[in-house]
Amino acid sequence: MKKTLALALTAILMLTVLLTGCGGSGNNGNNGGTGASNSGNTGNTGGSNAGNSGNTPSDTGSDAGNATDTPSGEVVTLKFGTWNDPVIEQKKIDAFQKLHPNIKVEIDKAVTWPWDEKLGAAAAAGKLPDVFFVFNAPGNVSSNWLADMTPYLKEDPDYNEQNIFGNLSATGQYNGKQFVLPHQLFTMGVLINVDLFNKENVPLPKANWTIDEFEKIAKKLTKPSANQYGVENLFGARETFVPQFDPKLGWLTFDGTQFNFDKPAFSDTIHWINKVVFSDKTSVDQFERKEQDKWYGKDKSGFVMGKVGMKIDANWAFADVQKNAKFKWDFLPIPGKEGQRVPMITDYIGMAKNTKHPKEAMEFIKFLTYSKDGWMERINNIEKPITTMPLLNDREVWDAYMKTTYTAPGLKDVIAGIPNGFVDGYKWLPGDAEIIDKVLNPYDTKKELIMLKVKPEDVAKDIQKKAMDIYNKNKQQIDAATK
Repeated sequence: MKKTLALALTAILMLTVLLTGCGGSGNNGNNGGTGASNSGNTGNTGGSNAGNSGNTPSDTGSDAGNATDTPSGEVVTLKFGTWNDPVIEQKKIDAFQKLHPNIKVEIDKAVTWPWDEKLGAAAAAGKLPDVFFVFNAPGNVSSNWLADMTPYLKEDPDYNEQNIFGNLSATGQYNGKQFVLPHQLFTMGVLINVDLFNKENVPLPKANWTIDEFEKIAKKLTKPSANQYGVENLFGARETFVPQFDPKLGWLTFDGTQFNFDKPAFSDTIHWINKVVFSDKTSVDQFERKEQDKWYGKDKSGFVMGKVGMKIDANWAFADVQKNAKFKWDFLPIPGKEGQRVPMITDYIGMAKNTKHPKEAMEFIKFLTYSKDGWMERINNIEKPITTMPLLNDREVWDAYMKTTYTAPGLKDVIAGIPNGFVDGYKWLPGDAEIIDKVLNPYDTKKELIMLKVKPEDVAKDIQKKAMDIYNKNKQQIDAATK
């Protein structure tokens, strides 16, 4: 990595530390999420810092009730439930076992998709993996499958919320108890075809660009006669743009306390996407897939094929772009309207409540989440190149990550927005998945909202009521399970 980029990243991460440090636990959901300086997306958490919980393993009882002290030198075997590539996961396990020769980790092959169904079967048989990936944290907590990790985190001098950014760790808390931790991080942004911008004499946008600039650029890059368009993947970007129209809101309009489908930002976002796609006609999304296949190849991305200037995507797309794109590219933050916030997607991991070896299980979870040794090993030796962004708020770790091939110069500006970013609630927010499935999908499947067959402002109050009914029901369930 160039020295200037390293210095820039250092400055950004120093700023990140200051931002998260000043915020303390302020990113937790009970703050109401009303300011741009708050995360605005973690309303179920209750907001207590693990370091202030006052609990210790000896006084919690229930979560560690089946735990037994392991005699010194005895090898403990942990079962691990993971949906990642088993080859990569085994490399992580091997690296962990070198550091902890007294802990053996075995992948539990019985736990696979459908994930919660297989976990439920394992739970019913008393055979939950000691450590497992969590696809539905509220449901898993309500089902009493997950241990409260707070006392173990409190005991560990290497842990505090800011180790993995307060607004990320807070999403795994319920009533102030840490039931899951994020172990993978992805950010949404805009892929840029730098060569196409230069060819069309369009100046590259700056990191703090606006939605209006985005729209103007899309028009300049569009040449229908050449099957060349300004934008790709705008249809699926509604949740990433709502907080740009109203920075007080997070993913799916959640503000830390409630959903806000009846606020103007939800309708404004839908109308704006419709305008870009169907009025401006600058997005390739206006065409059916079979039409795009004729131009770019079956199931090929117009952006990757060099015929689209900008694509809304996440950093998980870097692998495909790096391998298949024959042009210079970059990755910029989502443009803003009334503010500018980074959308994030996280994967979670937790510890079985009935594990007999909680301390050893926590060591393995630490390796995958907030251990500096774990992240450096993953970046430099295991996942080469690594697709997840690091979760550890550490300059050396981020410097190592930025040297990998799955990065882009503009990513440093996306990284700077992590402390103020908002997190997709699908895996952690009570009722989120159900709201998508039962309330929004009936509109989205038929494209009724995005094509304005149904005006969003006409149905917003109905969507809001149904969403809040689902949220409150799920919130009550998880409150009862975690009080």
